[in-house]
Amino acid sequence: MKITRLALSLLVGIGSGCTTVPTAPPVSMSDLSNCFGANYDKERRLFTLTNTDGNPVNQRCLLTVQPRGDAASASRLTAGSYTVYLANGGGGGAGGTLQAFAGGGGGGGGGAGAMETRTTVDLTEGVYKLTIGAGGPGGNACVGSLAMPGGPGWAGSASSVVRVATGEVLAGTPGADTYARPTRAQNERSAGKMDGHGGSGPGQASGGHGASAETTHSVKLEGEAGASNLASGRSGMGGAPGLVSVGDKRSGSGGGGGATSIGHGGGGGGESPGQKENAPERGSLGSGGGGGEGSSSECDPGARGGHGYIALRRI
Repeated sequence: MKITRLALSLLVGIGSGCTTVPTAPPVSMSDLSNCFGANYDKERRLFTLTNTDGNPVNQRCLLTVQPRGDAASASRLTAGSYTVYLANGGGGGAGGTLQAFAGGGGGGGGGAGAMETRTTVDLTEGVYKLTIGAGGPGGNACVGSLAMPGGPGWAGSASSVVRVATGEVLAGTPGADTYARPTRAQNERSAGKMDGHGGSGPGQASGGHGASAETTHSVKLEGEAGASNLASGRSGMGGAPGLVSVGDKRSGSGGGGGATSIGHGGGGGGESPGQKENAPERGSLGSGGGGGEGSSSECDPGARGGHGYIALRRI
């Protein structure tokens, strides 16, 4: 898929262990919350997006590291060596396209799952800024009777860890904190051919394709899984396309989203005999959203990708 130079510069690269370390823009301390209070998931022991009203591009917060030997704190880390597990937001699923009687159209592809990266860092006493990328929105559904293709899903936003005192990017993508999500027109131009593929960026695992119009039974198509699972050592599973109605041979289900190492991809939209239509599912942590259904009578938008995450494990 074609990607603009801007998107490429923002979504590739991991700043770790380099002799020339990229810097981030100055941080306004008063504008950011404490990461443990605003973005910490206690069950999974990681930081991710919370309270996402308003469709944010990312969420930023401050992480304080206290000196070695200080008493344990529920809102701070202690200085030392850590492994940082980081993922950008997952790609959104593509919208479905209305199927004409002459052929063409079908379910949108699932979004790509973000690649998890691991970086070993020495966190000294001080303040660090975490930027956690949001999942990419799902693609728009086709335009009714005009039978215009369903829109591509957006790529997820980038994540990073920055040392505030120096602007040093310790892990993730330089410029993540200033990333601006492209407009619908920009996203469609950069996505290339309008063929209903889900959102994806460099180095991401692919989501599943939508089922064909001729499919008349339940299909499971998994996106590629990420690497190892930081929580359980198992790979995540890609989402499955939705079911296709036996009675509607022109119904195409949406493709399942690609997985991350700890998150399942969202299932694609579809329907099955005697059951109500299933909407495409949103991806979980960093995974891709499911694609929308495209049939002879309707077309649905794709689902959002899962939000990114950052986990720090003491070595």
